[in-house]
Order: sequence, then C-alpha cells, then structure tokens
Amino acid sequence: MKLTVLGRHGPFPAPGGACSGYLIEAGDIKLCVDLGSGTLGNLRNILPGLKLDGILLSHLHSDHMSDMLVLRYALTQLSAKGTEIGLPMTVIAPETPEVEFFTLLKEQLVDVLGTLTPREEKGLKLRFGEVTVTLYSSAHPVETYAFDIEHKGKRIFYTGDTGMYTELVRQCMGADILLADACFLDGEKPGENAPHLTAGEAGKVAKEAGVGQLICTHIWGGRDMAGEILTEARRQFPNTLVAEEMHEYFV
Repeated sequence: MKLTVLGRHGPFPAPGGACSGYLIEAGDIKLCVDLGSGTLGNLRNILPGLKLDGILLSHLHSDHMSDMLVLRYALTQLSAKGTEIGLPMTVIAPETPEVEFFTLLKEQLVDVLGTLTPREEKGLKLRFGEVTVTLYSSAHPVETYAFDIEHKGKRIFYTGDTGMYTELVRQCMGADILLADACFLDGEKPGENAPHLTAGEAGKVAKEAGVGQLICTHIWGGRDMAGEILTEARRQFPNTLVAEEMHEYFV
C-alpha cells in the first residue's frame, strides 16, 4: 500500500499548507481519507480526473471535509467535458452533525452510504475490492471514526481526530503504519478529556500497540510545531515521523 499525505494540518492550515487529507493506493484501489481545506488541489496533482473508488470521511468537521463542497463542481464540470469519473462517487460519512450531513446528501453527484454505527466489539467492515476497511468509533465531540485499512496482510490505521480511549491500543495493535492525531504537546494538553492526542500520547499508543511506524499528523496550523512533536513522540516511540504534505509512505 502507498499512503500520500494531501494535508497534515488542523483545525486550520499553516501558510501554504492544507488540512487533513490522505490518499491510500492498494493494487487498483484508490481511496481518499478525509478531504479538508486545500487537499483537493493536491489530490488532483496525483489524480487529475479524480477517479477514486471511494472517499472515507472520519467526521464532518470542516478541516476534514470542506473540500467536499467544491469537489461537486469538479465532478460536474470534468464529467460534462468527458472525463470518466464514475458517478455517483461512493462516500462513507457519519450522519451527524445533521447540517453538514444534509449538505453532502443534497448533492446528487455523491452517494452517501447511510449511517455508520460501528458495532461495539468488532467495528463495521467495508470492502473495496481486495481492501478491507474496519471502522471504530473514537473519542471526539462529534461522531467520528478511526479507519483500519488492510490489503494483503498490510495495515494502515488512521485515528482520525481523537482523544485517548480504552480500546485504541487494541484496535491498532500490530499495524504497519499508525497515522495518528498529534495536535498537542503534553504540556499544552487542555485537560484530561481533550479532543486530540498529544504527541507523547501518540508515541505511547504506538509503543504499546507494537506498530511498525508512527506518523504524526493533524499538526496545529498556528506555528511550526513539527520538530517539537517529533521530539516528544520519539521519546516514547523512536520510529516516528511527522507527516509531510505530498510525501509518500509505503508498506
């Protein structure tokens, strides 16, 4: 599998950067995971015709889905000019918050596949060809999902936005790549029930879960924190990187 980071920031981009978005390529399957502000242009650098097998939205906060609202123009106009895109496009998304969900539903070019309510024990499994995606409910103020993406025994686990929760280590156990929310530094965490992981917590999860590599993402856009995040996470888990936009990672 190949992971390309389309955007690494949240809840707003750094100058010249983009919010959360990732392209997963596995065999012939191409999945976009989140599509925040600035990611659509980066995606089109790789797939000019936007031919995707599906879009997975972890949740409906704007920094993870705002480019869905301009995607409709790209789909309409590219399709009208003869580009074979494959409509309606499969989009997996929570159904709340209701206002954001309705905005997606009313666009006839996308097919939003119902309510995703992961089962408490096993999560919800979806298949795209030979790719299996398991969804787990995570710890964020709105309905949010982590994605465990598997292809031929290789796994990329994306936490989405989340604070710490009991089952996280078990869910990502043994993943080849843990793509983890690391929005805060330990010393800046705003309380025990913070809606995001710290870099130190992401490193601790990676260590306890025995993952192959940790990639820290959802970097705050207000200042350059990449070096601090990397240092803090590596104290817990040395095989750590900070996500770089338009960089490719392989498993």
